Amino acid sequence: MTSTNVREKREVREPPERVRGAASPRRRWSRAAGPVGISSPDRVVEAIVQGIRSGRYVPGQKLIEADLTHDLRVSRGPVREALKRLAAEGVVMLTRHRGAYIRALSRSEADETLVVLEVLTGLMARLAAETVNAGDHAERIRKAYEWLDVYKNGQATSNEYIEKRRHFYDTLAEIGGNEQLGRIMPTMQIHLLRLQVQPYLTSQTRQDQLRDYAQITEAVLAGKPQQAERAMRRHIRRARARYRRLPDEAFWSQSGAG
Repeated sequence: MTSTNVREKREVREPPERVRGAASPRRRWSRAAGPVGISSPDRVVEAIVQGIRSGRYVPGQKLIEADLTHDLRVSRGPVREALKRLAAEGVVMLTRHRGAYIRALSRSEADETLVVLEVLTGLMARLAAETVNAGDHAERIRKAYEWLDVYKNGQATSNEYIEKRRHFYDTLAEIGGNEQLGRIMPTMQIHLLRLQVQPYLTSQTRQDQLRDYAQITEAVLAGKPQQAERAMRRHIRRARARYRRLPDEAFWSQSGAG
């Protein structure tokens, strides 16, 4: 499927910022302390998560407590509490002698994550295809694909492309309307994995991904649930095959590699 099959001739606008956990428009801010009414550990957690999503923090990067306390204007207590929370969620790794690091997945963890994602994202695409004719759903998924397709010539940075991919999946999930599916998706692990393997992926990989997204979008817009699910699951299986071919240094290991 070519990109012209998916999009109509219209201006491509950048997607609005729709980051999970971002501050509500009603939330009041203090310039020194951040959003009013949010506890200090919550603010630290939010800042680290936003830093990962923006590419400021990458897998394997050390988090310096002194920098976090200075930048966020909080004491060490809230920072340590936040790091413990993120460690429990698999986002941060805490070590006795080396401190806190952004989590990097091992090869087996990456493969297991993709096994789960094949099922969940396949269901996500199926549900989107079943509800695509309601409201403005077709327009939303079409635009989400357009925001990806404009980068087919390598015109985006890695982080920009990752963000557009996340928006594409988020749109599918929202259109499908199953709130429980959104809750059980390992969102941060997905994002960490994308950041972790991005340096090893080629321009051809991006072209292959965009071709897959075009096929998924076409099936969803056509209202073909089974075809949409098959296209999505095929896309994830191809990702698993690519990741299995990556060198060991792309992944974390107990010996310290990665």
